[in-house]
Amino acid sequence: VKGEYVHHKAIRAAMGVKIAAQGLEGAIAGTQVLIAGKEDNIEELKLSVMEDLEEVMKDISKESRGVHVQASTLGALEALLDFLRNSTIPVASINIGPVHKRDVIKASVMAEKEPDLALILAFDVKISTDAAELAKSSGVTIFTADIIYHLFDKFTKHMALSKERQRKVLLETGVAVFPAVIKIIKGDVFNKKSPIIIGCEIEHGILRVGTPLCIPALKFMEIGKVGSIEHNHKELKEARKGMSVAVKIDAVNDQQAHLLFGRHFDHTHRLYSSLTRDGITALKTHFKDDLSTDEWRLVQKMKQIFSNGVQQW
Repeated sequence: VKGEYVHHKAIRAAMGVKIAAQGLEGAIAGTQVLIAGKEDNIEELKLSVMEDLEEVMKDISKESRGVHVQASTLGALEALLDFLRNSTIPVASINIGPVHKRDVIKASVMAEKEPDLALILAFDVKISTDAAELAKSSGVTIFTADIIYHLFDKFTKHMALSKERQRKVLLETGVAVFPAVIKIIKGDVFNKKSPIIIGCEIEHGILRVGTPLCIPALKFMEIGKVGSIEHNHKELKEARKGMSVAVKIDAVNDQQAHLLFGRHFDHTHRLYSSLTRDGITALKTHFKDDLSTDEWRLVQKMKQIFSNGVQQW
């Protein structure tokens, strides 16, 4: 519309202006605007303008591992990246302006590598309809906010929920096994054949429901998985060092189903949770704070026992 803009020969700070020129499609919101005089070196001015962007690029992960970050201006992007760096949140790629399909495609790379980081943290920008639809179909989550702290809160909650899901899967599939050494109480035998039910004392570590058990003294014979734990007529999810509990051991194959307490093993044998290399890695990655210093020492002792006694451990 004619007269929408007022022409000025000079402007002062904090005034909004519209610049009409060629090649502006490559301009980045928030970068410096320099005037080139007759005696100025154009290439030096270009380098000066690029310094801000190059400084921002230093925050990008060299391993291309991390979230995609989008902001409205270079200044906003700098502030967000600085906050993410201090919060130890890795950044793999960045962009300025509204979120489009190409941004979702960048973020989707993490969907295969590390799904938890297949994220776009969009600060003070709009999300195009096409980008939102592509994100849903490609496994990319988009978090938007006008306040940096709100983005951080959303990311933190997302990672906490994701971590809990991973922990649950590792426990349910039997990959993550907590260290435990169990003494069978003499005379406390409630069922001698599958499911074997015996009274036990937890000598070391943590015994959890679902824990696979073996007997190192009998060539690491596997006897089944813990089906339930009972203490004072109450079922427990786990029992710790010093507790006396009733344990039901469920067979997981035909060989274990034919084991008989008193014939194949008895109260003189110690039961161990069956640790594996993958299981120990899972404990270190996802359950580090769940184990005490003494329990981690037990992991190391059991690792030595299993690595010396089990072939292809």
